[in-house]
Amino acid sequence: MTNNIVNLAPGSRSLVTLIDSPASIKLVQRELLRAHRTYTDIAKQAGLAHSTVSNIASGNTRWPRIETIIRLLGALGWVIMAQKRNMG
Repeated sequence: MTNNIVNLAPGSRSLVTLIDSPASIKLVQRELLRAHRTYTDIAKQAGLAHSTVSNIASGNTRWPRIETIIRLLGALGWVIMAQKRNMG
């Protein structure tokens, strides 16, 4: 087992594994563009600057921190769960 963060998409029952990767960044970009909310509103709910949200959505921030991705997905209605890896 690996140390993963898994998310349940709003209105879905499918799990997604998040790691520091381009796929996780693309997921957040796609969700930001589909949100039908202002970046200011999302930023406020996530506790981030408007410019951070805008830069991630536009691709100007190429490697946001995983903590930022988690905050954004949480603000977009995703359920965040963590799974501890087996150290033995």
